[in-house]
Order: sequence, then structure tokens, then C-alpha cells
Amino acid sequence: MKRIIYLSFIFVLLISCEKQYELSTGFTPPTDLESPLKVDIDVKSTENILLKWTGGSAEDGSYVTYEVLFDKTGGDFSNPVYRTFSDNGVESVLTLTHVALNSIARNLGIIPGETGNIIWTVVASKAGEIKQSGLTETISVTRGEGLEIPATLFLYGSGSENEGQQGFEFRQESEGKFVIYTKVQGDGQLILRSAEDENAIQYYYADDKLMEGTQTISLSSNEFPYRITVDFNTLSLKTEIISGVRAIWGANYDTFGELNYIGNGIFQADNCEIRFIQQSRPETNPPSWLSWIEERYYFIATIDGNEWCWGRKDGISPERPTGGEPLSFYEIGEFPWSQWDHLWKMSGSLDLRKCTIIINTNLENMVVHQFSNITPL
Repeated sequence: MKRIIYLSFIFVLLISCEKQYELSTGFTPPTDLESPLKVDIDVKSTENILLKWTGGSAEDGSYVTYEVLFDKTGGDFSNPVYRTFSDNGVESVLTLTHVALNSIARNLGIIPGETGNIIWTVVASKAGEIKQSGLTETISVTRGEGLEIPATLFLYGSGSENEGQQGFEFRQESEGKFVIYTKVQGDGQLILRSAEDENAIQYYYADDKLMEGTQTISLSSNEFPYRITVDFNTLSLKTEIISGVRAIWGANYDTFGELNYIGNGIFQADNCEIRFIQQSRPETNPPSWLSWIEERYYFIATIDGNEWCWGRKDGISPERPTGGEPLSFYEIGEFPWSQWDHLWKMSGSLDLRKCTIIINTNLENMVVHQFSNITPL
């Protein structure tokens, strides 16, 4: 009898808990939108544009997720030109930079120097249910004098690696931002072109601004390669010198490959001797605390005299590669150096081998490293 009473009590408790934690999906969308009536876009401005809304909330007092949609005048937002979540996804405000607003205006077909309208609205959602506010605000935007972003960018000129006989393609790092690693030689005269054909647009850099025209860009020839970054969003051009790249073990900082620039965006080290670090191999300089086999590595690049980590983009590799990994597994990102961040584990097949290490700065639009010419020590 006592057991029956006890089980009945537990059943009632569970039922009451179920009611207490029942999912509430009730919410209302925003009831008022607010934004500037007019914006003169300046891609170099550090000021932000704020899009705000009020009204609307969850019935249970919890969070509602907001997404902001942008479209052309007369559009119904069924196919918006751009959409993004609000600040932190749940705040009743979206902070836009001039660069972001300029990109939206460009996608709407508003050309530099002209004025056009952008409309926007807010979509609210909670627990999978979506509600559009039904409200629309309009922003009149004037784009500053600038350039249309090309789909591709190529480097030519008598100061290029092949004296301009053929273009070297930039890697597109993000929308409007192009990067190339290249040697500059001879007279240092370089040309930027949007394509390789005769219809290409040519660009140059003067008075701290990227412009369209047939003038050349002049850089000093150097024994080391440059990293040239061209950003059409900010009309900027940045040059950096890469004076060294080395492959190192994360555990003891020892170098196992000095990569030299060999041209066409490639750094290479030949006959690199690979020995995983362990106490049974004193020649590997194992730290006193090491009680396991250590094979984690990354690269250190010296850029304008400062050292940066060229390492794994998504943190630390938890596994040794076994073959068949996608090229993106070996993709390189650039970070401030920290000993145990952004390391790869090396394939066990490379232990006690010699190999060639290559960093290709533009392979399938990625910066990646590869191992080849593998032979026993």
C-alpha cells in the first residue's frame, strides 16, 4: 500500500513538473522601426549606423530572435538582397558599418556617386515559429565616389615575377578583399587589372586611395616576397614583407623546416627530417615533462619584423590525419602566437621520414600546406 501511495506521489510530481516546464511559443513581432532617413556612405568612416525597433516580445519573458532583411524599393522581402541577425541575435538593434551598408547598396545596383533607396524590415522568431513585422523603413543612401568590386584581380607589370608577361591571380579573402604573395623586382612597377582579357579595368593607388586608371603602382624591389592586400571596400592597399617562414614543433619550438619563397606564391622547404618528439629519442629535445609522443606543429611567419602563427584555422587538431582529408584540413590561418593554439597533429606515416613541405598561398582560393617527396631517413 505504501508503495502504491509513493508511486502515485511521483506520478503527480512528474505531471506538475511537465506543466511547469511546458514550452511557451507565444510572442509578437516589433511594432515600430527606426533608422536614419539619409546616409552619405563613407567606407573609411568609423561611425556606425543603427537600425532599431520597439514593441513585440515573448509572452513568457524569454528571448526572441530577430533577423533584419534588406530589399529594393517595391520589394516584398521574399528574396532579400541581404539578411543578417540583430546584435547578438536577440537585441532590438542592428549595428551596421558604412562598409556593410555600402555592400548592400552595391548589391542593389546603386553605383558610386549616386543616390538610391534601401528598404528594411524585421523578422522575429521563437521556438521555430516565424513572424514578420509587416513594417518597412526606407533609408536614402548616397554612395561615395568609389569602385565597383571586380570578380577577380590580377597582378601585372614590369616589376612582377615574370615582368608582366602573364598575370598572377589574387586570392579573394572575402568580398572585395584580395590578397597575393609575390616577389617584386627590377623597377618595381606593378599593374592591377580586373581580368586577363582586353576588357579588364585597371587600378592604381595614390593619395591613400585606390582608383581606376592606367597609372602603375611602384614598390621597392626586395629579396623577400610581399603580401599585397587590396581592399575595394575601403579603397585601400597594404603591403607587408614576409622575411621568413619556418615549421616548428609546438612542444619545444624546434624548427624542422625553413621555408623559402620559390615564386608564384609558394614557400618551400626540402629534405625536412621528421622525428616525433619523445623521451626515448633524446635527439628530438623532449621537454622534461613530456611522457607521450608529441607530433603537433604549426608555422611561424615573420611579417614586417613581427612573428605570427600560421596555424590551423579551427583551433587544435584532435586527431592524426590518416589520409583522404579534404584540402581544407591543411588550410592556414594567421593568429598571434600562443604555444598550444592552432596546432595540427602530423600523420604517423611521416615519422622518421624526409619530406618536402610546401605552403601554397593560393590553392583553390586557400592558403594551405602540403607534404611530398616522402622518403625514409
